[in-house]
Amino acid sequence: MRLDVDNMSYEELLDLEERIGDVNTGLSEEKILKCMKRQKYSSSPTPKVEPCCICQEEYAVGDDLGILDCGHDFHTNCIKQWLMQKNLCPICKTTGLAT
Repeated sequence: MRLDVDNMSYEELLDLEERIGDVNTGLSEEKILKCMKRQKYSSSPTPKVEPCCICQEEYAVGDDLGILDCGHDFHTNCIKQWLMQKNLCPICKTTGLAT
């Protein structure tokens, strides 16, 4: 049976959430720290570097960066919290870390 969630009321969606329960598609902190590549940020040769898309703060020299399998990087603490909720890159939506 396929549900048409697009046409469900707010109350029906809440009931559905209760029946389904909480689905965790994230990784454990242990797996994240074991699998994620890390490096220190150093000033970039390009004049404009995008900020961390999770916290929206600019990178500073010496910041710890976590790098996903797709190559996108973020502040380590930001991406760690993200991956504990969902193992997807916030930018390109591919699998964040292969486990």
